[in-house]
Amino acid sequence: MTTVPDGSPMSAAQVAEMLGDSLPRPDAVVTPAALDLVRAARDLVAAVVLTGADDGERAEAARALDTVTAQLRRRQRPGAVLLVRHGDGRVEHLTQAGSGRLNPQAPEIVFDALVPPPDEPSPVELVARCTLSPAFGGPPGRVHGGQVAALLDEVVGFAAFAAGAPGVTVSLTVRYHRPTPHSTPLEVRARLDRVDGRKRWASGEVLAATEVTASAEAFLLGAGG
Repeated sequence: MTTVPDGSPMSAAQVAEMLGDSLPRPDAVVTPAALDLVRAARDLVAAVVLTGADDGERAEAARALDTVTAQLRRRQRPGAVLLVRHGDGRVEHLTQAGSGRLNPQAPEIVFDALVPPPDEPSPVELVARCTLSPAFGGPPGRVHGGQVAALLDEVVGFAAFAAGAPGVTVSLTVRYHRPTPHSTPLEVRARLDRVDGRKRWASGEVLAATEVTASAEAFLLGAGG
């Protein structure tokens, strides 16, 4: 298992490049038990948000959770970043907060297709799907606007990477067209629009029932001097 100590001066992408083929394969890390733990943690958060339990039940649940937390803390990795490499060469960051499959705080985003990026930037439209629970809520029945922005940031950044022009988001301009509902299937579409040296521009939209609820334009900066 390859982890990066917290405080490392390198980005996850730089670490992956440095380690090359020594990164583990996903099936060595993303086991059924690991996914079950993440699912259970997500279900727990949603249940806490919606619970009407009395104080006695809450206190009992808190004690049980403290026991589980202590159990998991007995074996901790030196850092939060956990990287694997797929058979096609694609690197996946399993614990990042945007869509990491082993981070229960991340929304469960499923991409229609992820392939290794091309050697030179080329047009790609990426499609992702997710259903956000009430734990991501803001106003009644709606997703918090900050979470909508985070969702767009994640998928737009993935689109730039998939198009062969990865970069760090420098600015993200979000427009909210209408409320984004939680507990409803959402679709996020994103693409790379333009590249000029290290500069990249990308855009994307969130859709609910085919209607655009929010859109974003991002400016990213690629690696280099």
